[in-house]
Amino acid sequence: MQGEAAALTLTTLRFLTHPEFPALFPRYLTGLYHSMRTAGAVMEAARARSVSLARDCPVAARLVPYWTRHIREEAGHDEWLLADLSRLGADPKRVRVSTPAPEIAELMGTLHFWIQHAHPVAALAYFYVVERNPPTVELLDWIVQSGGIPREALQTFYRHASIDIGHARELEDLIDSLPLAPAHLDLMVVSATTVVRQLSRMYEELIGRSDTRRQDRRRPSTRK
Repeated sequence: MQGEAAALTLTTLRFLTHPEFPALFPRYLTGLYHSMRTAGAVMEAARARSVSLARDCPVAARLVPYWTRHIREEAGHDEWLLADLSRLGADPKRVRVSTPAPEIAELMGTLHFWIQHAHPVAALAYFYVVERNPPTVELLDWIVQSGGIPREALQTFYRHASIDIGHARELEDLIDSLPLAPAHLDLMVVSATTVVRQLSRMYEELIGRSDTRRQDRRRPSTRK
């Protein structure tokens, strides 16, 4: 897990300092939109599965009120992101019907599988990873000043810079209080590692496609 986390940090830095970062950023936001929109369905599935297991599983029983509350807290955040994309010139209607990146589809589909066929505790790892280290206000200010992204297009991130601090503390307290068995812990580790790897892949794909296009532009034309 530590190796994957370090790789994600390095890949994120490569993304933030890429020469074409302003062009890459709307594509990144589009991928993030699809993950945020699908996160609602993941939480709904986790809540339903927790309810079905609650009679025989004290961990699942403790998760029911958490999912119920978190679904309500996260409602509409994908619309915040659409508003940010529109401030960058994107058409929200086209973003909604765009095809999610394979990395996002694979990640959210894997979470659904684990919820249904293993245990809904797997979904906790996703929210732990994405909420534990939100972009800080200082980093967001740097993106505005050095990355060429308008402040008004970062409103979702500025909001989450404070919101996710409370969410992460709540989630840490919940995890500490759960009567987790070794199988639960193993599943959470595998889930968290998968989340980190898929996020790294998302950045790498954006960077790779951009670098390929740059090389194509530099390649001499063979036309006569």
